[in-house]
Amino acid sequence: MDKRIRRRRQARTDSSSVAVEVQRTSQSEPFRERLPNGVTIIGENISSVESLAIGFWVNFGSRDEKKEENGITHLVEHMAFKGTAHFTAEEIVETIESRGGYINAFTTKEFSCYYVKVFKEDLELTVRILSDLILYPKFAEPDLRNEQKVVLSEMQEVYDDPEDWGMDFMEEKIFLGNSLSMPIIGKTSSLKSFTPQMLRRFHSKNFTADRIVISVAGNFDRTSLMNAADKYLSELKPSVKIFIRRKPAFNLKGEFIIRRDAGKQAHFLLGARAPGLDDPARYAASMVGIILGDGSSSRLYKSVREKDGLAYSIYSYGSAYADSGILGFYACTAVKDILKAEKRIFSTINEFVRNGPTKEEVTRAKAQSKAAIVFSLENLWDRASLFARDELYYRERSNISESLASIEKVTGNDIEVAAGKILAGDGITSLKILPKKT
Repeated sequence: MDKRIRRRRQARTDSSSVAVEVQRTSQSEPFRERLPNGVTIIGENISSVESLAIGFWVNFGSRDEKKEENGITHLVEHMAFKGTAHFTAEEIVETIESRGGYINAFTTKEFSCYYVKVFKEDLELTVRILSDLILYPKFAEPDLRNEQKVVLSEMQEVYDDPEDWGMDFMEEKIFLGNSLSMPIIGKTSSLKSFTPQMLRRFHSKNFTADRIVISVAGNFDRTSLMNAADKYLSELKPSVKIFIRRKPAFNLKGEFIIRRDAGKQAHFLLGARAPGLDDPARYAASMVGIILGDGSSSRLYKSVREKDGLAYSIYSYGSAYADSGILGFYACTAVKDILKAEKRIFSTINEFVRNGPTKEEVTRAKAQSKAAIVFSLENLWDRASLFARDELYYRERSNISESLASIEKVTGNDIEVAAGKILAGDGITSLKILPKKT
């Protein structure tokens, strides 16, 4: 239900302000408990607020689908909101919104999430509704046909945005031969083939207790949370077997030129394989992206936009998965400037790979990396999300202090080595999206 998550990093700060914020922000670790059936619950009580954010995370995403069922996780997410055993579609939303709350969901390549932001008094009601979405979606035939039309419209919306479509295209090529190449939203052919029976079988097989993580941040009573979760989720059973994700193989570079209806601008994207969330080198790799393309002080912004006005929009982006990732760069230029912009982008990247970062750039990259964590701690939903992702990927209690310490340990040499591994050699894929010839 959420519009596609934008991949750019938004945090902006300087090193001095980060030092102050790190000291002032609570870094308490959440509690972690498990229900008898295997559902994991993570929570942090913050008594100074009047609300809470809670998410039910399902450890299954589009990369875990079979080719013929690509897009089914995303469709199940949509269909859950069309009605459950105990709530109509209208009641699901109105019950939360009439109390001033907000309810939504999203799907990624490795999990889906159903979440609510609400006042503290509505904890049990919220757990009940989210549990119904997880346990008892109806998957009625008329609702399915209507929602298939909605998702087809969503596909067209993605296609109409060259920026989003280009990033999906890049992932398809970089992860070619692996399920990570499949789009979250699926393909038209697979989407149209789904039936209520297929959705029920898929849901029964994959929405299991051992794959559910509940993460809460805000003002709530721990005992009340545990009692409500046990009350409404006790029927959920664990899965009969553990699914195993196959790590993508390395693919050589590709160069693609696509002409399509994309307005009057040209779009240029570069992408390469980067470390996954299981690799300690991910911190240095993310700083490569920060220095090259994150913000107005980045190298690409200065060399491509500020120096000669070759692009209005230029930035780095990243996709991080359990065992792999992508470091990418995007630029939107005038058609007449696309070749100049491409040459300038490559020359800027190559110079960075040869000589590494300056001391000032290392300081800035660390500051922005810390800011991404610290600023998220000041928002209840971001805080709950951080805890849930740590559990999903590392199966352990979140340790914010360790993450901040790992960032601080990164050296200029670490960043230079990461840049060489990611951006030097045969692994860079490029894409030009140009308007159709008239």
